[in-house]
Amino acid sequence: MKVSQFVMVSTFFVAGLTQAATVVNGGTVHFKGEFVNAACAVSSDTANQTVDLGQHRTASLTDVGQVTANVPFQIKLVDCDTKVSTAAQFAFSGPQDTVDATLLKVHSGPSANAVTATGVGIEISDSKGKVLTPDGTDLSAAQTLIDGNNTFNFTARYKATVKGVTPGQAYADANFVITYN
Repeated sequence: MKVSQFVMVSTFFVAGLTQAATVVNGGTVHFKGEFVNAACAVSSDTANQTVDLGQHRTASLTDVGQVTANVPFQIKLVDCDTKVSTAAQFAFSGPQDTVDATLLKVHSGPSANAVTATGVGIEISDSKGKVLTPDGTDLSAAQTLIDGNNTFNFTARYKATVKGVTPGQAYADANFVITYN
């Protein structure tokens, strides 16, 4: 009798260890990509980047035209073929400031209750210091391509459009296009 009780208890114990695994939904993986018929491809690490312009005191922009320090950013092109094109230029587009159309209009960003700074916009310049109006047609200086990888340098900064910038968040989004020559 003791042997059969031992076998029965052992069977229940082993049966508990062999239960089916629990399956739960874990989430979604989004895959994204694109094929282009162009001289180069845009590097994925610079295609959708965030440039942090920092936090500034309103007292630092008290007059029209005053600016914060330039913040550098880069756009990298990869797998370039100079048999297809030998130079590239960039144009940026986005909502333009209503006072100064050479600037991107700022907004309060992703925060639902955030206040937007006023009297300020974002200025983008190419590596030669040329201000690029964010209308999608103002091209940067042409840069000669080399086979392989190429890096294009830009800067961004805040610029006062009125006397007395008001505090708040100052985000903006700009798309870019590349013109190959």
